[in-house]
Amino acid sequence: MASVDYVFKTINYGTKTANLTATVHLPKDKTSAKAIALYFHGGGYIVGSRAMLPSTHIEALNEKGFIAVSSDYRLGPTISVLDGPVSDSVAAYEWAQNELPTLLEKEHGIRVDGKNMVTLGHSCGGGLALLMASRPNPPKAILDLFGFKCLRDPFYHTGTSTKPQLDAPALPSAEFINQVFNEIPPPTAARPPFGPNGLDLSTPRQAYLITSVRKGTQFDAIIAEDEYDLVDPVKLLKSHNFPPTCFVQGTADVVVDAKFSQWAYAELQKNGVQSELYLVEGMAHGFDARLKRGDAAFGSIQKGVDFLAEHVVG
Repeated sequence: MASVDYVFKTINYGTKTANLTATVHLPKDKTSAKAIALYFHGGGYIVGSRAMLPSTHIEALNEKGFIAVSSDYRLGPTISVLDGPVSDSVAAYEWAQNELPTLLEKEHGIRVDGKNMVTLGHSCGGGLALLMASRPNPPKAILDLFGFKCLRDPFYHTGTSTKPQLDAPALPSAEFINQVFNEIPPPTAARPPFGPNGLDLSTPRQAYLITSVRKGTQFDAIIAEDEYDLVDPVKLLKSHNFPPTCFVQGTADVVVDAKFSQWAYAELQKNGVQSELYLVEGMAHGFDARLKRGDAAFGSIQKGVDFLAEHVVG
């Protein structure tokens, strides 16, 4: 599986420059390529990176004839969701549609139509994938993996009553956490707070995310009151013209309640939009991060990829 990086957007911050990059994963059989699948990573708009697209998902997409593309976006809280994740994801989408096909043909001998494109994403990236339905040339289909939607719902704003595990590290001081507001230019990659050794709060950014989620303040610094409708796909999902969409959701998810995917699926069904919903019993948020292709739970991911493939030309 060969991969190549391209800069799709450059932002100047005085004497500093931020390059936004997309990693393009090419299939082994270049003649099989028929469409582009653009992926947006999760991380609550605060952490994560384009490297979070698992190799299992890339393989599944490549096997179905997709050029898999994973893109950067600037992370909050020193930039809003609208100006960072949403704006940068729109830029990645337009670049993948309009410029990437020329690069693929010139540099790799691969011919694909930029309009023959789908989107997918995890968590907040699932919400970004849904938002691309508002573009002039919307995706042929969307795969939402436990994605953010219905962002005004009290679920996101009331905090969690779940007590930390006894061996969980103590939260750092507010002074340490608030150092995240000094990170300018906003980074385009940051380690998630959950690693192989459990909860990691060693950076202000990791501690900021965990603290804000626990308090129900995760959107306060990154979504202005008058910007919710611009960053939340909830109104788009009420359209009869919404692209065909597949939702995959764990029933034990405490980060994004399963009720949001169930509502979105019901709304699309009511409006006659082709849609599917796969509820994975007992699975938590991010359940697919370390799955192998042969694992039973990966079946829902494969069904999602198959759904995408059914809606592209060729």
